[in-house]
Amino acid sequence: MQTDEELDSFYERLVSYRNADSLPTEEAFSVVVNDVISVLESEDSSYRPSDDEEMPGGLLDFKDSDIPVILVPDLHARPDFLLHLLKNGFGEDGETVLSALAKGHVMIVCVGDGVHTEQMGDDFERWKESYGVWLEGTIDSPSMRKEMQLGISTMLAVMELKIAFPRNFHFLKGNHENVLNMEGDGDHGFRKFALEGQMVREFIETVYSDAMLHLIHCFELRLPIVALFKNFGVSHAEPARVYSREQIINYHDDDELILAFTWTGNGEAEEDSVSGIYKALIDSEPDRVLWFGGHRPVPERYLLRQDGHYVQFHNPYAMNVVVLCPGDDFDLEAGIVSVIEESSE
Repeated sequence: MQTDEELDSFYERLVSYRNADSLPTEEAFSVVVNDVISVLESEDSSYRPSDDEEMPGGLLDFKDSDIPVILVPDLHARPDFLLHLLKNGFGEDGETVLSALAKGHVMIVCVGDGVHTEQMGDDFERWKESYGVWLEGTIDSPSMRKEMQLGISTMLAVMELKIAFPRNFHFLKGNHENVLNMEGDGDHGFRKFALEGQMVREFIETVYSDAMLHLIHCFELRLPIVALFKNFGVSHAEPARVYSREQIINYHDDDELILAFTWTGNGEAEEDSVSGIYKALIDSEPDRVLWFGGHRPVPERYLLRQDGHYVQFHNPYAMNVVVLCPGDDFDLEAGIVSVIEESSE
């Protein structure tokens, strides 16, 4: 377990990514990405069962765990979100979330979508400016560098946390984890304010290299897609339909399944898919089944779908997380909290 000094040093490294005046070098960037790939490829099968190729599969299975869980919605290139969270107080002993994470007293599960800022205002204007000069042939512009600095510093923090706390920090695949901007294999190219997916791909190819681009793609391919706990589940998007445990573990073989957990829009899921998938995964149904996801934004703290079984909690203008104790009843009003209000940052 890390000492207080080591945790302080670790946290300051994450802050340094956020505050950097320039992008990391390819050498420094690739070291972190290679390290996190190694961690993801060697995850313990006791909580991440192996697929048919004997590689860690798509399911994080913590149905026997009693450790409190913090769920983090779509980050979308917001490094401050993670930094605030880690410095929040946790539990009755006054320790921080980072200290609790290091001691194994809490688990953090991020629902994915680490890149591409999405707020109206400054984010929109930055994308608009970047897109204008991109259309004229300028891939590496000051505005695009700012966007990439936010995205890369966010993902470096995610990767560093996974490397440091592999059993207790997890990041699921979202629909934005598609650095190649592929169409197919369970992915769609992405555009919202501009041609974000294509612009990011071309930036990495230009400023870094094809090798860096494909290294990030390898990281994305090794991400899990579903997390399961005693009385709740987590995925990036609302489960579109019911899948078996084996199908989720072997998700790489099923393009439709990947889409079903990362791209489902409001109103697109089959009726009762949440309760059905929970039965398929845990062979029983608790009195109250809950499934949490991001993907589609909510105007305040949360929205409910599927008769209250599916909880959307991604507000792009807030930094709200869900705090749960597996097996306990969950109070939506008390359990969804802001990391800003209690932060010492």
